[in-house]
Amino acid sequence: MRRFLTQTAAPASRSRRTAAVVGGVAVAALASGCMVFNPVQTDVPYEPADGISAEVGNLAIRDLLLVGGGGQTAVVSGAVINLGDEPIRVQVVPQDQAASGGGSEVAVGPRGHVNLADKGLRFEGLAAKPGTIVPVAVTAQPGGTTIVDVPVLAATGPYATLTPAAGGPEATTTTPAKAPTQTSTETPTETPTQSPTETPTSSPTTS
Repeated sequence: MRRFLTQTAAPASRSRRTAAVVGGVAVAALASGCMVFNPVQTDVPYEPADGISAEVGNLAIRDLLLVGGGGQTAVVSGAVINLGDEPIRVQVVPQDQAASGGGSEVAVGPRGHVNLADKGLRFEGLAAKPGTIVPVAVTAQPGGTTIVDVPVLAATGPYATLTPAAGGPEATTTTPAKAPTQTSTETPTETPTQSPTETPTSSPTTS
């Protein structure tokens, strides 16, 4: 009796191992099928930052976004990289104003990197509110023009310091504009007052 039980136990264990192997193969086949129809997330291109990226000619645009808006001034944030060996002039302007030739402009040297927020680039009175998208024209000379959809974000969190008063070329030009106004008002007031009062007084006395 013991010998019979020993002989029947071995085939049962082998059948269980065979079933486990077959089950594992089936699971692996199903998983590989899922991978075909659902690729790994890291294989799908996406923007790792809040802004957008683009390229025009030898100019690379990275993490471009606008901070502010809602009828107020919006600061242009992001970076531009010159991938070539010649200087590039970069202009950033809302798409509806691109034909006017205005807008903010910076120069990027060969193989250079410029942080746009440090240059004080801004859109005055941007009607778009935070959370919306604004078409922006980026022109590189030489290179051409590309239209990109740029997100508008509120000046909170990591962008709390990106305000129009943070500096830049426009902020520095407002200070010396007051000096000529004070000088021009003081000089003409003193000179004509002293000159006519002294000359007529001495003339009649000598005659």
